[in-house]
Amino acid sequence: MSTHNTHNVYRKFLPGTALHYFDAQAAVEAIQPGAWATLPYTSRVHAENLVRRCEPAILTECLTQIVQRKRERDFPWFPARVVCHDILGQTALVDLAGLRDAIADQGGDPAAVNPVVPVQLIVDHSLAVECGGFDPDAFQKNRAIEDRRNEDRFHFIDWCKRSFKNVEVIPPGNGIMHQIYLERMSPVIHAINGEAYPDTLVGTDSHTPHVDALGVIAVGVGGLEAENVMLGRASWMRLPEIIGVQLTGKRQSGITATDIVLALTQFLRQQKVVGAYLEFFGEGARSLSIGDRATISNMAPEYGATAAMFAIDEQTIDYLRLTGREPAQVQLVETYAKQSGLWADALKNAVYERTLQFDLSSVVRNMAGPSTRTPAWPPAIWPPRALPVNGLSKRIRCPMAPSSSRQSPVAPTPATRAT
Repeated sequence: MSTHNTHNVYRKFLPGTALHYFDAQAAVEAIQPGAWATLPYTSRVHAENLVRRCEPAILTECLTQIVQRKRERDFPWFPARVVCHDILGQTALVDLAGLRDAIADQGGDPAAVNPVVPVQLIVDHSLAVECGGFDPDAFQKNRAIEDRRNEDRFHFIDWCKRSFKNVEVIPPGNGIMHQIYLERMSPVIHAINGEAYPDTLVGTDSHTPHVDALGVIAVGVGGLEAENVMLGRASWMRLPEIIGVQLTGKRQSGITATDIVLALTQFLRQQKVVGAYLEFFGEGARSLSIGDRATISNMAPEYGATAAMFAIDEQTIDYLRLTGREPAQVQLVETYAKQSGLWADALKNAVYERTLQFDLSSVVRNMAGPSTRTPAWPPAIWPPRALPVNGLSKRIRCPMAPSSSRQSPVAPTPATRAT
């Protein structure tokens, strides 16, 4: 598969920039006029990936699977990058180091062995909290313990950072991987070698879809598949089931993103969305901040979806500014999305295999926890699973209080184990 198809007839100048982009709309319209307007966001991103990276000999056949919504053959997907946590990411790098040894044994140049696709390894799976938050030096103490316990591993990871090209390491103590690549690492739109194209990735964690909230297709995979992508090989796939989820209404006052995602997860489990790509749209979706959207996308493994997408819109642009992306990069995201059909307004005629509706105004306070009741609690004080916002304090009772004053004005303390 060619990395850069500079003679591609669909390679055009991106207005207002010095960059080129690949006009997937023109390629789709050449196969079936009028089809582009009905394609979901996910299909458009995959169509662009094919137009830019697929071998010309099979391009039309592969695009036809997307345009006509067929599942008769696999088509290649080339993620733009690989994100790994330190456990599975380290395993892949050990394999590459072993390959270097094998090349050296045969008289070759071991330095020639490098990931083809950019790899971002985030060290966030090795921390064990030994010192509690009541200790003002807890962070420094826990970090020192982490370094001591993982000295050999961290030494190898540091060697990989210095020895391999295309490997970026985020050292321990910087936060969890999903927070980091949402806030810092995803450009949303890449601009490399004079070409602009959507950010896509595979990650070695089940909650990789967290960054779907930015309009980035991000899929959790195992270590072997991630390693395959590292080496520049395609991830072959068939067109997934793409389900639209129309969010209507607005949340009630006092309802948090956690309340929404717990209610939405329960709803989506009932709708059987396992393995599907979900696309959230509608006025309810437009009203959600990226933080709210990321909470929903992050729970994709809990309701069984492969991805949970939101299209690029004003909320995306505001978030990129909020998190300190360069102004030129923010402008590129907006320009590219509007030109290429990835802006939310361009998807108003998208057609889905199934469309679900969820009313945000129906969400009430939710509590999640172990389903096993504590035998010592009489049924009268079991808290409900969903709590109306009005009168919340009247519905949560304190089991230790006298019967005449059981109604508590505040939520239970951890000692009451209200779940």
